[in-house]
Amino acid sequence: MKHKLEDGDTELALKLAEKAFVIKPQHDDMQNTLLRLQSGEEDWEGARQTLAAKLKHRRIPRDVFRRRNAVLTYAAARKRLSHGGSAEDEQHALAANRESPGLIPAAVLAAGIKTRAGDKKTAASIIRKSWSIQPHPDLAAAFAAIEPDETPAERKLRFERMIGKGSAHPEARMLMAELSIAAENFPEARREIADLPVDQPTVRSLAIMAAIERGEGANDAVVRGWLAKAVSAPRGPQWVCGNCSRSQTEWSPVCAGCDGFDTLEWTEPPETASAGLLTLVAGATGSGSGEGDDKGGEASANGRQA
Repeated sequence: MKHKLEDGDTELALKLAEKAFVIKPQHDDMQNTLLRLQSGEEDWEGARQTLAAKLKHRRIPRDVFRRRNAVLTYAAARKRLSHGGSAEDEQHALAANRESPGLIPAAVLAAGIKTRAGDKKTAASIIRKSWSIQPHPDLAAAFAAIEPDETPAERKLRFERMIGKGSAHPEARMLMAELSIAAENFPEARREIADLPVDQPTVRSLAIMAAIERGEGANDAVVRGWLAKAVSAPRGPQWVCGNCSRSQTEWSPVCAGCDGFDTLEWTEPPETASAGLLTLVAGATGSGSGEGDDKGGEASANGRQA
């Protein structure tokens, strides 16, 4: 098995690992290798059986088992639902959320299921619980989707009830600032974001300040100044692997860098450089006075994103 892994023949290595697991299911290294290979091949059901064996032989704490079992249950349900799925698959997705409310992708999927079923109250409750564990933009997007036709003012009020006024968490402050921009309440947006762009500058917080300045009628030089800072600012939290430190824009059960299972955390990546805002700066440079219809345009975009 080890030779086949060294050769990159993961398919045969998986078959050998399965045979070895049958011979000695309590072997910890074999369990870990098999779980990694099964996850890499998206054999989620097989991985759940291996994980159950780890619990049975006391190779894993029960709380870690619950979290990882939720990851595997969610991954299996998401895969089937992406190809149509069934009511049973939806129940599995909901079960994954109940088992690990802090698993953000599972919370988003569960809230979407409840929203489409017309159970908006439960959908909102799912998002609130997950947000209380780890605020995240995907949770905000799922919460917004519960009431897609509300006005910007209505949306801001609903989010205030979920987050609570005066939250010091950077994600909450940026979100409320974006919602205020969408409602064209630029002084309130400035109060919401406060000194965050100075104390903890990120691409997003600096872009928000640029939108606030434009909304309040600042000249192009001021707007470009904030956007110029954003070009080299840290990107902010991302999905970062605890094993290899590689960052990803989207969560996945397996790290794309080291194939580690359930190793991604929403945190600041090691690298701080950012790219990709040059077009934003160029757009600001050629935007003319920034008055009229363009004023607050970023606000509307931010509001729709939230």
